[in-house]
Amino acid sequence: MPSGALYLILLQAVFVLSWSSGFIGARMGTEDAGAINLLFWRFLLVCICLLPFVWHRLRALSWAQLRYNAVIGFLAQFAYLVSVYIAIRGGLPAGIAAIICALQPLITASMSNKDQQERSGRQEWLGLAVGFAGVSVVVLGEYNLSTARLALWLYALPLIAAVTLSIATLYQRRQSVLATDHSKDGLLMPLFLQSTATLVLLTATGVPLGLIDVPGSTQVWAAVAWLTFFSTFIAYLSLWVLLTKLSATRVSALVYLEPPVTLLWAALMFGDAIHWTTYVGIAVVAAGIAIARNPRRPRQAASVEHEGTP
Repeated sequence: MPSGALYLILLQAVFVLSWSSGFIGARMGTEDAGAINLLFWRFLLVCICLLPFVWHRLRALSWAQLRYNAVIGFLAQFAYLVSVYIAIRGGLPAGIAAIICALQPLITASMSNKDQQERSGRQEWLGLAVGFAGVSVVVLGEYNLSTARLALWLYALPLIAAVTLSIATLYQRRQSVLATDHSKDGLLMPLFLQSTATLVLLTATGVPLGLIDVPGSTQVWAAVAWLTFFSTFIAYLSLWVLLTKLSATRVSALVYLEPPVTLLWAALMFGDAIHWTTYVGIAVVAAGIAIARNPRRPRQAASVEHEGTP
């Protein structure tokens, strides 16, 4: 195993690539399988893989644990991923979806400033406004310069996803304040419970609408395997290992590398065009993040903002 700085660099690279890979996997599988169907098979495989490791602990679960993880599963996985996957299925480039979703930490900061000084609250709202301006530059540029004319509502879906993930983050923080932080129950059990809740919701949504069937495409099954092992297991494992090496604030900063990495990855893998307005928009979003994360903010316990499954 590499040691020192090289090991840490490689670990951070794995983290960024694995969390960015969710947008790429969605692009790979949704075209042939559909959003709900792809997610159903992904989370079915996730649950099957995790079940042997958590089976012996299921009887000890409390109703509070089940309720907590069901809420997180609904907000951070079901609502978040369905919104993103439907947008990508509709033709929204994976990189553009990643850029819009990158507003999530800014939205979370703006929604949670009640316990902070008034100056910090204004600063976070200013950062959010600048971030929205940057995303607007990206969206308008994509809408006007792209050869494929997409419906505007497709651009709104990743924003809805960012809001639901922000609500999940705030809910997790509130439970921690109330000393009911069930996210400390280890890695596998919360992931299994949240994935199970997501699977139940996908089944309840997809079966009545006839959206779930057995895919016949090799590419879809490749996407299911990709999303299960790379975008789920490797992503969460790299996150946990990084949190033992770096502060939560430094780890959360790596999340901001997801949009440019996804953008370049999609361009190389699918030939997605990158317009000049996208570069400008990314720069403006980065400025908004810098404003919101100014060190003049009151010091407080840091947490990783990006809690949803990629």
